[in-house]
Amino acid sequence: MTHDGTTSEDYGRCYYNEAHLGGYDDYTWDNEKWRSFFMSVADRLVGSMNPRTVLDVGCARGLLVQAFAVQGVDARGMDISEHAIASAHEDVRERLVVASATEPISGPYDLVSCIEVLEHLSPADAQLSIDRMTEVTDRILFSSSPGDHDEPTHINTHPTEQWAAWFAERGFFRRSDLDMGMIAPWSVVFERGEPTIHELTQRYEQLYSRARTELVDKRAALLDAHRRVQTLHEQLDERPVDTEAVDRLTAEIAQARHEVAQARHAILVNRDHVVGLETQNGRLQRDLSVATLELKKVQRRVKGLAKRREDLAVKLQDTRQRLDRNRKRVAELEAVAPPRAPLARRVARRVRGAIR
Repeated sequence: MTHDGTTSEDYGRCYYNEAHLGGYDDYTWDNEKWRSFFMSVADRLVGSMNPRTVLDVGCARGLLVQAFAVQGVDARGMDISEHAIASAHEDVRERLVVASATEPISGPYDLVSCIEVLEHLSPADAQLSIDRMTEVTDRILFSSSPGDHDEPTHINTHPTEQWAAWFAERGFFRRSDLDMGMIAPWSVVFERGEPTIHELTQRYEQLYSRARTELVDKRAALLDAHRRVQTLHEQLDERPVDTEAVDRLTAEIAQARHEVAQARHAILVNRDHVVGLETQNGRLQRDLSVATLELKKVQRRVKGLAKRREDLAVKLQDTRQRLDRNRKRVAELEAVAPPRAPLARRVARRVRGAIR
């Protein structure tokens, strides 16, 4: 085993805190959320493949093993973390062993599961683990996060198509009739076989066609939402400054952004089936950022115009007050001096000129 991967010490008590599996006290069989999740996974696999024996590689505290055991399946688990095995539920602990995924496995098993494990191993150890698993079974439930690089133990992430290629080298191919998206969008069942080129082409074309059709629909919805946002901005630029109208347009833009976000989520769910989908989602995020910046500029412009209008109103009021005072002064001068007094007339003319 190489030494550039993670070790058992990386998966102690701290690993199971809030930053990883939902909290040390939460990731247990007694937690209803986790118990229901793993029971649903076991139900799906028992219903679709009816395995009699199962091995969960990287089982953590053995929640999936326990879910299979409840279904009457002879399930076992192995994990590198001594802490995980020691803190497993007492009903399942005897089914679990501390072992590395690179060690030889005693088999065979009807099904081997390996969920979010190999991205934690060094590249060499990951390849060796694939060898170990494919030696003892014909079917493997596999899931490995292609991202989440904020997770410090994710040292060997790859897109699912790369993992699929490595499994294909061992004679294992995707079960296109089984959707395991309930675990993660990139989850897949690989099965040993010798499909012809015709069969492989047909399988992947079916997957691609369905995903492509949905992608086109989602992109059309995204384009429509983008056009709505653009129209709203144009309307906002053309209308007189109206705070209430800006508020209404802001609400409409927020709704459009929500629809765009929903479309983006739907695209993300299908990204494993269409190459390049993740790039499209990145462009969407950038478009949303630009729309947000434009909206903030408009809001600042409205506030600035409103402040300017208030300042002009104050200045106008001051000017009117000065005009009234000057008019009163002229009236007083004209009342004091005789109408034909040259001096009074000159003063009055000067005052009137100053007022103008």
